[in-house]
Amino acid sequence: MLFRQLEYFVAVARERHFARAAEACYVSQPALSAAIARLERELNVTLINRGHNYESLTPEGERLVVWAKRILAEQDAFKAEVAAVQSGITGTLRLGTEPTASTTVALPVAAFCAAHPLAKVQVRSRLSTKELHRQLCEFELDAAIAHFAPDDRESLQMVPLYEERYMVLRPVHLRGRRHARALHRRRHRSPLTHRRLLPPRRTGRLPARLLPRRPAGSDPP
Repeated sequence: MLFRQLEYFVAVARERHFARAAEACYVSQPALSAAIARLERELNVTLINRGHNYESLTPEGERLVVWAKRILAEQDAFKAEVAAVQSGITGTLRLGTEPTASTTVALPVAAFCAAHPLAKVQVRSRLSTKELHRQLCEFELDAAIAHFAPDDRESLQMVPLYEERYMVLRPVHLRGRRHARALHRRRHRSPLTHRRLLPPRRTGRLPARLLPRRPAGSDPP
């Protein structure tokens, strides 16, 4: 089994089309098809339902494509680690953010780039929490700055980045206990109290733990 075979298999699963997958991998379609056929013979299992064209992944293919993505992500991490030993951290950190984090993402990115000038950061902003979670689990992102519900954190490693403090403002002329109680209730119902840096359990290219933490007690801009 070769990494190249896994790359071709993942590309076909992503593109759902043999010709597009071959183009994405910079090979001819016959070469790609032959490599996947060899992979199926080695594993003694059919991965792709074929007619005249691509139809779908088999149930076995659906399960094994997850492992293929994980193996390729580990390969990228291994290469990045070797490069880091030789010349410092290199490669590209794929960072996703939710809309509310887009205004502050420049701070950790600037600090990371200053500490690791040979590395690059690719920011995918304004993604929903559901989409961030999907891309992290599919190894399409290395890390994300977002606030997830407790149920979504089980498969992710959470590293606190900073906390936010919310304040309620009201016009000076509005006074009275009834209005103050309403403001107090509204303040404590805020659904977002902090954001977290959430790298995947296995980072694809760069270790997201290298992103800096804000000092305790400091407020974001």
